[in-house]
Amino acid sequence: MVTTQTHEIDSVTLERICEEQGEPFQWLARATETLLRPLKSLSGVTEMSIQSGAMYCGRVREAIVFGKSYVKDSHARAAFAHQSHRNYLPKEFAHYYREQVIEEERPRPYIAEECCFLGGYSGDTKFFGHFIYEFLFRLPAFERCGLLDKFPLAVYEGVPESWLSFIELFGVPRDRFLKVPHHPAPKFRSVWVTSAPIAAWIEGYAFWDDGIMAVRRKLLMNAAPAGSVGPKRIFIGRRDTAHRRLLNEDEVWRYLEGQGFNYVEFAGKTAAEQVNLMRSAEIVVAVIGSATALTHFAPTDSIIVGILPAHMTGVFGPMGIAAVLGQTYDRLPRAVSGDWPKEGANADFTVALSDVKQVVEKAIDLKESQHSASKSLQSPN
Repeated sequence: MVTTQTHEIDSVTLERICEEQGEPFQWLARATETLLRPLKSLSGVTEMSIQSGAMYCGRVREAIVFGKSYVKDSHARAAFAHQSHRNYLPKEFAHYYREQVIEEERPRPYIAEECCFLGGYSGDTKFFGHFIYEFLFRLPAFERCGLLDKFPLAVYEGVPESWLSFIELFGVPRDRFLKVPHHPAPKFRSVWVTSAPIAAWIEGYAFWDDGIMAVRRKLLMNAAPAGSVGPKRIFIGRRDTAHRRLLNEDEVWRYLEGQGFNYVEFAGKTAAEQVNLMRSAEIVVAVIGSATALTHFAPTDSIIVGILPAHMTGVFGPMGIAAVLGQTYDRLPRAVSGDWPKEGANADFTVALSDVKQVVEKAIDLKESQHSASKSLQSPN
């Protein structure tokens, strides 16, 4: 039971709704296995406890889909567990339910055509990183169930064009998009819904490896012919943002530029162009933000250095993806400290340049030694 100030709503599983409606439901992976994933860093290997993702796909009838693929049927109940990456926050679901279901007074659009629901964003703010982790990674689930060739893909009106190009690069042509309103939340006659491939729980984190790898594989394959090469050393900054700014970014960039790094800009580029910028990266230094989701397309032997506010862990970003892909990941500062509830996600911050120099020099040394060893193996005796 979830309370939305003046209303209470039963929280049920999508599987139960499908079963009661006599509609198909398929499990792709069950969240029953917890693995200690090795997370490589420049100072050694640690372990992350990551659960297998609860991945499924089901069809529901006469249902409102809102927020992050939350589903409300004709009764005073809804499915929200596993539908969002923030399943440990019922208050988030309650906010969307109150705003988009209870208090919405405008006529609700009715979508008569059977479709697969992707959405693309939630709330009033669009974040590219959330689009990649929460929405794009759902496409393999629809594909595994044989649905993408049969039904259009419902995406919200207002999803940026560059985001839509990622869906196209996965293999869904634009004429298969069914644009639906974000507000008011639509009611669907018949709609296929899947769960979130990355999730956070009070107990920890869950990743659907198969889906994450499928998106990576297809986009890298479709972005460019084999042999395409991008920059080897990349810096992803945040100089054009209004929040969570690295206040000494110019200082950090001057140093990195002297080490042969490229300051990459993703704005205005297609999905293929963005993926190709990352495909050959050996070392990526990235200030935490939406663009760091693109480290997913860096090589599996790349080194990712995340620069974060001290109070943020960054598990949902490149750190978690690195554990799945086998990339090397280091965060700066290395120790998590501070008051998360007080400082929040958007506070500006600085990083010690000496720390940046230390980890980047170590990364460069490691890559150069790997290249030397590779050349030695290739040289004739």
